[in-house]
Amino acid sequence: MVVLKMESSEKLLSSRLLSLLKNGQWGKDDVVNLFKALAKEFNSSNEDFHTWLMKILHQVEIHKIQMSDLTFQNGKIVDHVKAKMNEIGTHEKSLDDIVDEIHQQGNIDEEMMSQVKDIVSSVSECLRFSESDSAAPHLQGIKQKLFKICKAVQTRSKDRITPRVTQMVSWCILVLSKSSRLVQVLTGEGKSCIVAMFAAYQAMMGKTPDIISSSPVLAERDAKEWFDFYKELNVTVDSNINKSERELKKCYECKVVYGTTVSFAADWLRQRFLRQDVRSERAFQCVIVDEVDSLMLDKGLEVVYLSTEIPLMESLNGILAEIWLIINQLKRLETGEILGPVQLLSQLLSEIITENKNIDQHSIVQMAVEAGIMPIKSLKQTKENMTNALKQLDNASVMQMVAFLTIFVKNIPIYFIKLYIEGPDGTLQKLQEISPADTNKRQEISVLLLGNGKCCVVHSEEDSLDPSLRKKIKKSYQSESAKELNKSRIPGLEDLISGKMQTWFGSALLATKLTLGHEYVLHGEGVAPVDYSSTGVVQNDMRWGEGLQQFLEMKHQTKLSNMTLITNFMSNVGLFKKYTNQIYGITGTLGDQTELDMVKKVYNGIDTCEIPSFRQRKLYELEGMIIAEEDEWIQTICKVVKHQVTPTVYRGPRAALIICETINLAEMFHKTLSDTISLVNLKLYVNNNLDNSTITNSTVQAGVVIIATNLAGRGTDLKVSGSVNEAGGLFVMQTFLPLNDRVEQQAFGRTARQGNPGSAQIIMCASHFSDNLKLMMGEKTSLTSLLSCPDNLSKQMSKENVFEKAVNRYLENRSSQNHDAMISALTALLTTNSGNLEKAKDARNTGVKNRLSGFLEKDIPEITQKEELFSVYLDFLDNIYEDDIFSDQRDVIVSSLHECWGLWLLMYFSQEKSTEKITSLKEQLKGDLLSAKQKLLSKQSPSSMVYYYIRAGNNLREQERLAESIEMYTKALEAGASVEIIPLYNRALATIMKKNTGYIAKALADLENADKAINSYKSHLAHILACVKSSRQDLTTEGDTLLSKQFQMKCMIVDQLKINIQDAVMKLKRTESRGGNVRLLDKHTIFLAEDSLKRAIIRRDMSLPERLALIVIEDFIKRGEIKRRDVNLAEKFALLYAEDNTKRAERRGDVILTERLLFLLLEDSIHSSQKILQELMLEYEHIRSLGLDTIFTLDTIFSLMGFLSKVFR
Repeated sequence: MVVLKMESSEKLLSSRLLSLLKNGQWGKDDVVNLFKALAKEFNSSNEDFHTWLMKILHQVEIHKIQMSDLTFQNGKIVDHVKAKMNEIGTHEKSLDDIVDEIHQQGNIDEEMMSQVKDIVSSVSECLRFSESDSAAPHLQGIKQKLFKICKAVQTRSKDRITPRVTQMVSWCILVLSKSSRLVQVLTGEGKSCIVAMFAAYQAMMGKTPDIISSSPVLAERDAKEWFDFYKELNVTVDSNINKSERELKKCYECKVVYGTTVSFAADWLRQRFLRQDVRSERAFQCVIVDEVDSLMLDKGLEVVYLSTEIPLMESLNGILAEIWLIINQLKRLETGEILGPVQLLSQLLSEIITENKNIDQHSIVQMAVEAGIMPIKSLKQTKENMTNALKQLDNASVMQMVAFLTIFVKNIPIYFIKLYIEGPDGTLQKLQEISPADTNKRQEISVLLLGNGKCCVVHSEEDSLDPSLRKKIKKSYQSESAKELNKSRIPGLEDLISGKMQTWFGSALLATKLTLGHEYVLHGEGVAPVDYSSTGVVQNDMRWGEGLQQFLEMKHQTKLSNMTLITNFMSNVGLFKKYTNQIYGITGTLGDQTELDMVKKVYNGIDTCEIPSFRQRKLYELEGMIIAEEDEWIQTICKVVKHQVTPTVYRGPRAALIICETINLAEMFHKTLSDTISLVNLKLYVNNNLDNSTITNSTVQAGVVIIATNLAGRGTDLKVSGSVNEAGGLFVMQTFLPLNDRVEQQAFGRTARQGNPGSAQIIMCASHFSDNLKLMMGEKTSLTSLLSCPDNLSKQMSKENVFEKAVNRYLENRSSQNHDAMISALTALLTTNSGNLEKAKDARNTGVKNRLSGFLEKDIPEITQKEELFSVYLDFLDNIYEDDIFSDQRDVIVSSLHECWGLWLLMYFSQEKSTEKITSLKEQLKGDLLSAKQKLLSKQSPSSMVYYYIRAGNNLREQERLAESIEMYTKALEAGASVEIIPLYNRALATIMKKNTGYIAKALADLENADKAINSYKSHLAHILACVKSSRQDLTTEGDTLLSKQFQMKCMIVDQLKINIQDAVMKLKRTESRGGNVRLLDKHTIFLAEDSLKRAIIRRDMSLPERLALIVIEDFIKRGEIKRRDVNLAEKFALLYAEDNTKRAERRGDVILTERLLFLLLEDSIHSSQKILQELMLEYEHIRSLGLDTIFTLDTIFSLMGFLSKVFR
């Protein structure tokens, strides 16, 4: 046992000395000299040499002691190490030290720094000598304000501490800056305190600063934690997170407002676009941005928009479902080819013939006869037999198909057909090439022949998929009349479908490649993106565009959302630019010079400054590694982490943080490490939707391993125990090459905070490198040259063995000869090649420069142009609101204009027109909007969209202008409403209200047609569901999926409407037959539930959870006093039942046993009913947005005269 321990100690000694050279930035000669001095001093020690030496080297390492910090004159090197440890551990830098370090940056105004030094020096002295005084009357101007602010921090902040010199210096630099300024303050140095101090100063100067945090949680937390501080200075403060319109107005009346880019941008859109009065009096005077690099660089192009119900977008779900079904029928081969859906060769040829009008029917029959698949007599019946000729191929063998295609190309020499068959291993085997004589003018088609008349088109690349596949989609969604006109029958979307089909195919293909637990997660009842490359945050409020969100929802059969037609937006760049030259930011990582230069170009010469840490930072970066294969990479990381959290002869156990690129990899490491580390000590931190408080709010103890994504990087403050700091602090293992140096430094910033020790290391897997990174590396160096070379490793191990033996010989006989041999072996050991990790980082940084170049040259100009166009639209809206001519139908007209503007932007800006001069686009938009306005004035829809007519009809009906209302519903039907239910039902309602001659017959016809339209709509939903389910043949799902439950709710709503319609039809027929009249009662749409419940109770044809849900809705209708014009029912419902829950909680002690037992018996049904209830409320609001804002019930009125006139007519 002793021998094994000694061998382990010897190995550890070699690694410690090498670590000092590679990671401690010591020179080889310096390490040798230190070793000599320690070996000499050991002569008087009775401890084990290896253990004694490693303890000292460990202290040198974790306290980042440099050779220049030590002196060897008196021979007491150990005492010097201990003295330096104490000095580094407790010493805070002086004002002079900090100012000198800032001066060394060379980009700071000397005069300003002189002022900074004077202000901080004066205020620090007053704070030191007047701890009990709240004022320093001899201080004036900025000094007086800083003193007051510092006293408020002392007495009213959470920690009741005096601001550090570095914080006061940061504050002064921000205050003295004449325009925008960004400062870098290292993690753990008190950024939130600096932000609060500077915001308070701005408020004291009469400004209204907006503070932007990196997350809503931090915004709310900081506003709450610093509330007393601001109150002490008579400054009001609030946060704009999760507030109602009334609460927001009150919030923006405060001097200081905390929020996020999302909340500030959304509130501006509420004010400017939705005309809600939330921040009308507050100007964009000054902004203070925390984590400014992330928001300006990583998220600079993020766009915030307010979700608006655009009914026409729901019509696209059928097309998307068809695309998804077809894309999932594709097969991607390892060789790169993509096989299209299996189809009959006759179908493929029919498509070719339809496209080529030069191919006559007679020639097709001739080819079939010549190929021997039709008899000669068929030539006499050409028209009837062309289809039959192709049908003969439906059961043809491969050779028969080859024969026909050979004759086909011979007679129609514009095609070049490559034929393949499938090999035993699934690969393509070339069968034959059928080429025309003239090879210059030809269209190439590659086909895999499967036998029995079946085939697949072979695509060489994804771009070639769109032309052939879009025909199948268009064919599926065209009525006969539409086919003749070559237009989609979906109203208002013809151009959109034509222009976006290729994009949607691309999105569907991308959805098949994206991985759950990597780029996205399942959250709630849908799909949420993950910002895995930068922050690791699950972005709950973010949705992918261009159909990608919907395809991912179909992939997992979650609830299906509608594609968004963006009608309003604000980018982070646009938001920051509203503050002109009053942008102030703080971050732990400003970035390299390339990134700084880009920020200065975008934000007009914004200045930057790096603030030194208040204590020497003790981050010890271990040499990084690149491992070739994934298995070896996993084993290496687990071995390194296990070593760090296990005690050794020279230190106790540490704690470790492993940062993984994706959630899946984090979960894999968690599972792998559980074989060697207790599950109690393994913590998983990968999803911000989970409760992570046990990790973020607890002290990390020795032996604990936190396995996380980038979520544990920026903004996470991990507190470690004293024993962990004594052992070397938190160890951070970065398992991949981060997106940029800033993300890397944010990860490393989780350790070595506030003067405590810590170390970090990167170990990457070469097989995980992106194609772009490999390409960058290929231009500079070969990938294999970056990997650990076995020969070099074996040579290094040999050197270690020689050194270990030399040390042992010296310990046995401390002769000068053995001493020299030991030093010689150490020198050889320290002669080693440096790692190649920097080459990979260089390639990464080249990629960063390329991205930033595109950011400046393409992305920023594009988003700026979009926002300029949006500004034109907002000005146009101003005129609409000011024009009295629209006063009676303003809401209808505005919603229609929103749709027109959204489609205009989507179609004209996306078609590679963003490079046109913005002036011409603006003029085009103004002209198109004026044209739309003129059409609306003449009560015409500005496009082929019918929803204007439905909304206008509803508005006119409310004004009792019934004839005009009926006319609008009729126009909606004539224009081809995709779902006819609503205009038919609404026209029947208006007809009954008007009661003209023959109104009963007209209303009956409309209601009976609406009843049929419901069946058609349900068939449409069933078709979408069938397409999605058919695409999931590889996976089995037990029970109902979220998607099927969603569609069940949709069907439940229209079934309730169907009951309502059938009841009205029955009463109208009875009235018509008896010569009576009807009395109409119109109600809110939610009353459909009440009627449905009555029917269900009588028939007993509804499940218990569904009945419970409807009972709650009936209760809500009564107690909520629902009016016909009520909107936002979900919000009203939540408020009412929140009060119930509060009252129930207050009387919980009085609940009788019977009630408890009843709840337990019905618990599952109650839980299910809550889900149904939630879905129903959403569907009621959705169907109202489509135009069904009112339902009606009828009472029959009979008279004797009416009955007699009917009998004797």
